[in-house]
Amino acid sequence: MSRTSAPILPARPRAGIAPPAQVPPVTSSVDVACDIDTALALADHAPHGTAAAQIRERLRQHITNLVGPAQEFADWMPDGRGRDIALATVHHARNMAATRGGDPVASLRLLAKLAQHLARYAADNHHSPAGRRAA
Repeated sequence: MSRTSAPILPARPRAGIAPPAQVPPVTSSVDVACDIDTALALADHAPHGTAAAQIRERLRQHITNLVGPAQEFADWMPDGRGRDIALATVHHARNMAATRGGDPVASLRLLAKLAQHLARYAADNHHSPAGRRAA
């Protein structure tokens, strides 16, 4: 199949198959890491423009995808300062993913760091009892 040709899809979804809009997007750790690195580089050199705006949107999507597993991990953690920090980070990430505008440099850096923390929490969630049940 050439790069420009679109895949042929059925006119209606078959029974038991969710339409594409209902299937949650997958966030790979490689995609998140690449977008984090790109955002931090753009923040230093070119925080304005189309590329920076696209990376900000991608980071918002990564945060949206990672916030559930990160929340599960934070909920699983024992009471203490670490849990409080994780819960505050998840809460702040939700707010930042929904917020537009502001300083382009700061938003690139903040979205990148929040995505980095959520990715770490989500990866650690596989070690929690909830994460093991889901796997």
